[in-house]
Amino acid sequence: MNATFKQYTPAELFINMEMPDTLEADGSAELTTNGFRTTGCAFLDAFVQNLHQHGAHTGHYHAQLLGIKTNDLFTTILVLTGMNYTEFTESYLLLMVNELLKHKKRDHQQIARRLGFGSYSGFYRFMIRKGMGKPSWR
Repeated sequence: MNATFKQYTPAELFINMEMPDTLEADGSAELTTNGFRTTGCAFLDAFVQNLHQHGAHTGHYHAQLLGIKTNDLFTTILVLTGMNYTEFTESYLLLMVNELLKHKKRDHQQIARRLGFGSYSGFYRFMIRKGMGKPSWR
């Protein structure tokens, strides 16, 4: 069944980790300093803001940040994006990874911490599991 309203993908929301200069190029929206395109949906904007700031954490962690139950978070993400929580967050994190690996000033340990991984090995396993190979500068 297709939704009768706009469902958002991570690629539509993600702008940039450092400086959102991509918006100037395409002229599709106002520049923002939060690193993602706002949707007008307060819930989705708050969730993506938390995901962008805190990175890879459990659904329970992100639900607590929003002050809601974990099942409510999962259901709402599914409705608003058409993706389950894990699919959405992992897709968004992969966009963040690609952006951060463009900056050679940061080492992989810093990138892992920035993305919310408890250790570099967790980040490394995430990259391998997602078929991106060993973390390397892009």
